[in-house]
Amino acid sequence: MKLKLKRKIAVPILVLMIMPTMILSILFFNNMQKNSYENANQNIENSFNAISVAISQTNDEFYSRQILFSSLSALSNFGIVVYEGNEVVYEKIEGLNLDVDKIHSDYVESRRYEIKRRTYENLNISVYIIIDKFQLFLKVLNVNKPYLILIAVSIIISLKTILFMIENFSKPIGIFLEGYNNIISGNFQRDINIKREDELGLLGQAFNEMKNQISIRTNRFLQMKRFNEDILRSISTGIITADMHGKIKNYNDGAAQIIDRVMGLNEKNPQIIKKLMLQLNETTKRVETINRVQHFYESDKKESIYLDITTSLMKDVSGEYIGVLCSLSDITSRKKIEESVERINRLTSLGQLTAALAHEIRNPLSGIKMSAQILNKRLMEHVKPREQNLFQAIIGEIERLDILITDLLNFSKPRIPKLQIVNVVNILEKSLLFSDTKAEEKEAEISVTYNIEDRSVYFDKGQLSQIFLNIISNALNAIDVGGALKITVDSSKGKEDKFILVLFEDNGCGIKRENLDKIFDPFFTTGESGTGLGLSVVHKLIVSNHGDIEVQSREGIGTIIKTYLPKYRGNVNENKNSCD
Repeated sequence: MKLKLKRKIAVPILVLMIMPTMILSILFFNNMQKNSYENANQNIENSFNAISVAISQTNDEFYSRQILFSSLSALSNFGIVVYEGNEVVYEKIEGLNLDVDKIHSDYVESRRYEIKRRTYENLNISVYIIIDKFQLFLKVLNVNKPYLILIAVSIIISLKTILFMIENFSKPIGIFLEGYNNIISGNFQRDINIKREDELGLLGQAFNEMKNQISIRTNRFLQMKRFNEDILRSISTGIITADMHGKIKNYNDGAAQIIDRVMGLNEKNPQIIKKLMLQLNETTKRVETINRVQHFYESDKKESIYLDITTSLMKDVSGEYIGVLCSLSDITSRKKIEESVERINRLTSLGQLTAALAHEIRNPLSGIKMSAQILNKRLMEHVKPREQNLFQAIIGEIERLDILITDLLNFSKPRIPKLQIVNVVNILEKSLLFSDTKAEEKEAEISVTYNIEDRSVYFDKGQLSQIFLNIISNALNAIDVGGALKITVDSSKGKEDKFILVLFEDNGCGIKRENLDKIFDPFFTTGESGTGLGLSVVHKLIVSNHGDIEVQSREGIGTIIKTYLPKYRGNVNENKNSCD
């Protein structure tokens, strides 16, 4: 860029200042040469005329010849050839590349030589005077040599002066250009140094001040940019930006992770992309903010994800719409908590009602049972065996009602857990032992796998046994004859390392999708027998012991129940228990 500037400045100045001098010099030299040529022709013509006059004034041929040759000898700057008839009687052509014999007969003039001819008939003599234009040029050049040297020196001095001025002007521009390149490359440390006291020096100072301001503002901008990027990279909320035509422009890591997680449910049918694009386009058409909660579910993988998706229009400083902003949050955990809270509230209300009913029903039931037993003993000898069976049936049904009321009371108000260090394997093996009879009836294949060494949990021992017995009983009821139940004790993958996972997986009839949200509700059952309180009690006992439970099921395939039991962690558990 600097060289181009020099050329742009130098060429016009050189043309304007040097070319006129050179043109004038050429014209001057050409004029001097022309004058010299005309003077030579005039001298030759004058000599011819003078010889003619002198010869005409004398009648002596010898004397006339002497006058002729004497006059010709005075023309020292020209070549001379004199013919008498066809014979050369005098010649002076030193340094001339000419054939004397051809001059008189068939000479053709060239650009270098010009021949002047005069014939004196009374003497039978022809005189040829040769003008050497090159020698004439050299003579003129030699005569005007001092002037030419002066012109050349003037041109050189002018050239040097012009180049110095151009360099003096372009050097600061080159410094400015270097400073500009430093700014473009992000190097704000080097100041430009123009040691001048004129306007260019002041401009250099202003340039340095401007560079410092740019450096400060650039650093602020980069810090803000990095800060914003860190925020977008760190937050779990997904952020997507699109133009007004719905074309995606940018997205953060959170959005990519959420979309990948949802697409993992069903890669062949990525519903999230369709729903996102539809909501983006709907926002641009309606020109308003749209908020929706979308539910994505895949029965094969037994997973469910809830997303809170909000789309709104972006505006620039002038208020013009420039695109669409989409934020999406994974609220699956929140949804599960809300469902748990709703279930707990529902169970609490129901528990209070059932506790009151159970007490009111149990008191008269006890009297009815006692009366039936007394009547049975007193009338045993007076009634037929068939009638005795009626008394036994009454007592049996009362006992069944008493069991139901006991379950209701356990559900409505279970005793406060007595947390202690419990070996989960011992409790599980005892629960399996108590379930042997039902397992043998179903010819069930039960397998237990232990994948961890630390098997201590902080739990109520009796309640843990009740939990395992209920879950195993439900699994055995669900499977067909010859079915399988797999139990795995493992670390809690996917949760914080605070729990031990006990997983129960059967290949029974499974649970319908629409019933999954109801399985912890009291009195909900799909079996022909049972009170529907088993899993309700299990859920309540696990929650009261600071654990968690998850159920995944597919109708006709089987059911997986995951129980998360809190590990024993010393003072952590004890402090938590004291706070409770």
